[in-house]
Amino acid sequence: MVDPHFVQDHEEPELWAAEQVSFAADRPPIHVMMQTAGEAPTAYGLRNLKVLLGALDERIEAAAELLLENYSRDDWLKQGAPADQLPPNDSVSAMKSRATLRAVWLFDEDAEDYELWFTLPWDDEHTYDVEFQGGQPISCTVND
Repeated sequence: MVDPHFVQDHEEPELWAAEQVSFAADRPPIHVMMQTAGEAPTAYGLRNLKVLLGALDERIEAAAELLLENYSRDDWLKQGAPADQLPPNDSVSAMKSRATLRAVWLFDEDAEDYELWFTLPWDDEHTYDVEFQGGQPISCTVND
């Protein structure tokens, strides 16, 4: 993997972002944000990011469990969502196959605490942000 090109956010100098970061051949590139003390991400931070990117498939599966907790097939069908866009069953693997990872926000260069931001094909108004602490999913927030 080529090192991502991080650009500092001038309004929030502790936040650095990289666009179009590839992490898997079968998934679209993502947006990566990393918080620092204001300096560009270090070699340490980049190494930890690469380790996380290498394990994202497992993290997406862990996140899918929390995505399911914020999902009701019946509610989405009542709202008119096409049945073929919804997971065919309420399983983690079905949710994992439908969720699209859009962004990773690392809260520091240790890459142990972060959020994964997902979109779902039947909901074009929200992102589903799963927070991880110590590499474990702890919560899912639905955002506009």
